[in-house]
Amino acid sequence: MPMTIARSDMETTRSVPQHAGLKVYGALLFSVTAWGASFVAARYVLSSFVPGMPVLSPVLLATVRFFMATVVFGVILLFRRPPVERIRRQDIPALVLLGQVGISVYFWLQYTGLKLTNASVSSILVVGLIPLATMVVSGLARRESLRGKRAAALALGACGVLVVSGQEGLSVALETGFLLGSLCLVANAFCFAVYSTLMRKMREQYSSLVLTAAVTVSGTAGLLLASAFTQDWSSLLRLEPVQWAAVVYLSLVCSVLAYFLYNHALSYLEASKAAVWLYLEPVVAMLLGSLLLGEAISAHTIAGGAIILLSLTLTQRT
Repeated sequence: MPMTIARSDMETTRSVPQHAGLKVYGALLFSVTAWGASFVAARYVLSSFVPGMPVLSPVLLATVRFFMATVVFGVILLFRRPPVERIRRQDIPALVLLGQVGISVYFWLQYTGLKLTNASVSSILVVGLIPLATMVVSGLARRESLRGKRAAALALGACGVLVVSGQEGLSVALETGFLLGSLCLVANAFCFAVYSTLMRKMREQYSSLVLTAAVTVSGTAGLLLASAFTQDWSSLLRLEPVQWAAVVYLSLVCSVLAYFLYNHALSYLEASKAAVWLYLEPVVAMLLGSLLLGEAISAHTIAGGAIILLSLTLTQRT
């Protein structure tokens, strides 16, 4: 799932020229495919699929990924013409908080959940629950009570989570950490919901490029601090070339290129129409997880994902 600054449907969008339509939808398809594959790439670095293969901890993988992305964003901002707007001093504390919520904690939870479950489960819970969690958090922020059909839809979504996370059986899930991983992914969705709610005011003051760069720098600083004293940095030297390719893919393709293309598409399409494409992520993650990592696609995963998707459909009609 992208760490992006979503645009509001109220923002001005350009109509899609007939000759540019394929490019716009091609950009969307590339972005969601890249983000779907990111679950598989990250899991390949977090878990050992070959005896003796080195692995990174969730915090260290997130640190390396966003350190690389920070360097790229720094170069873009340095050479961008005309120069981007400067951040006001009074907004720095808010951006620091957003960096910790939207990157440091968010990816620590996501990668922990991914390590303990698999790419299919992670993609379904992350992509499926974020809209539901955002509705809950934004409703609480506006002091709106959840009643009637909307509450029923949320309850249905919770049932989908139970189906996905309970597929191993309670005793096995507890023993293997599968249940803990599922709970981390649920918390991950609510973490992003809090981030999105807090970001609304900032979107009115800065461009998405500046906001994303500032949040990325802040989040990277938090990850560096968290990993400075607790991580085995020498494990980076033991990574195999394919694992390094996965790390570079996460950093440059997912955090920079896919983000740029998605926002390019948003300049032509309403955010709600573009967001529908994000539901291709679990499909990509499941297919690649099965083909490349040998992960089994269980009936519980498919059934739980379908229940969550039904819940999302119902919330859109309430």
